[in-house]
Amino acid sequence: MTRSLSNLFQNPTPNIMSDIGKNAALMTNVINLSIGDPDMTTPEPILNAAEEALAAGKTHYTASDGDPEYLESIINFYQKKFNLTYAKENVRATVGAGHATFLAFGAILNPDDEVIIFAPYFSPYEVQIEAHHGKVVVVNCTAENNFQPTKADIAAAITDKTKAILVNTPNNPTGAVYDQETLQALADLAKEHDIYLLADEVYWPFVYGDNDFIPLEALAPEHTLVTGSLSKVFAMTGFRIGYLIGPADVVAAAGLLNEGIDFSAPSVSQAAGAYGLQHIDEITPALKAQFGERLEYVATELNKLPWLNILPVAGSIYLFADISATGMDDIKFSNYLLEQAGVLVIPGQAFGDAGKGYIRIAVTQDMATLEKAVQAFSKLSF
Repeated sequence: MTRSLSNLFQNPTPNIMSDIGKNAALMTNVINLSIGDPDMTTPEPILNAAEEALAAGKTHYTASDGDPEYLESIINFYQKKFNLTYAKENVRATVGAGHATFLAFGAILNPDDEVIIFAPYFSPYEVQIEAHHGKVVVVNCTAENNFQPTKADIAAAITDKTKAILVNTPNNPTGAVYDQETLQALADLAKEHDIYLLADEVYWPFVYGDNDFIPLEALAPEHTLVTGSLSKVFAMTGFRIGYLIGPADVVAAAGLLNEGIDFSAPSVSQAAGAYGLQHIDEITPALKAQFGERLEYVATELNKLPWLNILPVAGSIYLFADISATGMDDIKFSNYLLEQAGVLVIPGQAFGDAGKGYIRIAVTQDMATLEKAVQAFSKLSF
């Protein structure tokens, strides 16, 4: 046997989103609408809570599953907000939602187990599944159905090897917010086939118009694992703090896996997160309103261009714009937009083949910057 990389990484698929992120950090004089890192500074009360935790000497490991106050804050939040009851053994602290998803897949997947994901999808899902020797099964969603999967398409993708279905609503990158009918179909199929639902709820507060966020775990509590993050909810991306919620046996298995990764989430971040969750009704509405104003402004203005189309704003902090009328594919268009207008976005095929012909626009800059971006778009013609 010779030295070599894992088979998974010997001929890796290009990671368009990761490459753009690396390049964006080196760019100047560019309007960066590519990365989902809000421009807002973490609200001052949360920063104060972090400072108080530091002053109190909370610079050590917490218990591996999380600081009791942080875990209790998550439990209380879900009880108060969604009338869902969890015990401590159903919850663990994680280093963001990506860590939670990785642990969840590690806890449930055996080699060649299948996981259904809906495209366009957040690209890290794919490598997380494959890292645990699972198989990705893609169900494409279309603009005609508001980027929601149909029950027929989901059912057709289920086999005797299906172990889980990953559900991300509000959705990154499309902004879709799954309706009651879609979520009930997922819950019914999970129960019928006795498979897991993995609910990525990172963007749950950011729902607009007549749409509502419906927690999937309320419809199939015994089958649902929840991965959450405080990065967007409180504009605290750099704190790297999230959580995993689910049946006690899965959460315990995730804890065993995590012993070989990082033991515990950052103590100061947990203290800050606990404060945020305890005061969420005071903090998050202002952030939601800001993102809502930005989404509506950019969507309204860009929809005036004859070569671009955006569906009505539903949720998340992103717009998924159809640029197929330009005659360019999404990668060529994104490069052209950067070269000619100085605006950086992510081409849709970074989120799977179903994203071809689209670009993702993150409204993570202030209104003055977004106005400049709109002006730059408007100067282009096709």
